[in-house]
Amino acid sequence: MSAPTVDRPVAPIDPRIRARRIEVRRGQGRRRLQRLVDLGLLVAVGAGFAVALRSPLLDVDRVRVDGAERTDDQQVLAAAGVEPGQQLMDLDLRAVATRVADLPWVAEAEVARGLDGLVTIVVQERVPVAVVGTAGAAVLVDAGGRALGPVADQPDAASGLVLIEGLSDVPAPGAYLADGEDALALATRLATVAPGLVQRLTVGEDLRGVLASGIQVRFGEVGQLEAKVRSLDTVLRQVDLTCAAVIDVRVPDSAVLTREEGCS
Repeated sequence: MSAPTVDRPVAPIDPRIRARRIEVRRGQGRRRLQRLVDLGLLVAVGAGFAVALRSPLLDVDRVRVDGAERTDDQQVLAAAGVEPGQQLMDLDLRAVATRVADLPWVAEAEVARGLDGLVTIVVQERVPVAVVGTAGAAVLVDAGGRALGPVADQPDAASGLVLIEGLSDVPAPGAYLADGEDALALATRLATVAPGLVQRLTVGEDLRGVLASGIQVRFGEVGQLEAKVRSLDTVLRQVDLTCAAVIDVRVPDSAVLTREEGCS
């Protein structure tokens, strides 16, 4: 037989404690609601931003090319492959710059986009230092040996540059010289310190040059380029060149002038 159940009286809760418990529960509810509201706002803003990025308001309106003097703007635009109407955020700026830099005359390219729909391509072009090839096949080359383009297309760019002869091949624009590094190094130095001083350089066992007057210059190996150019310039300014045939600057501190036989 079970013992009878005895109901024990429940002590009344202090009204202040009850009120505090109710306030705590209400606060917890308000915080949960606020978190839901904040999350909803974030989702809404993110969705709105995503929609805005894909809207016509953020597409390509114009493409501008800066810095291209030897390269036609249309060539740059064609290589870039950026067209009005494309989404700005879809553009791979590095890939665009790489494609533009593949153009023969272009050394570097920087691409920037603005929220106004303008895409800017800034081009830094290469500097020609010599000419290789003859007649219609002649091309301009830079200090790295890269063929930039036919002389016929940019005749003013060839002014004062050395013609390098005796190379095994003339590269197509965008390609590089297969030989003639010594002649190219000398041509680069001449283009910097004495443009127009030497008219032609011939690649062979002994690197030789020819002045506009027809006087031959023996440069020898590629070393001491600056000293050799300076020595040649000194001879031309300070020595009587009557009947001069060859100027030997292989030893720049002891340049030798040879005159034509029978010259009085």
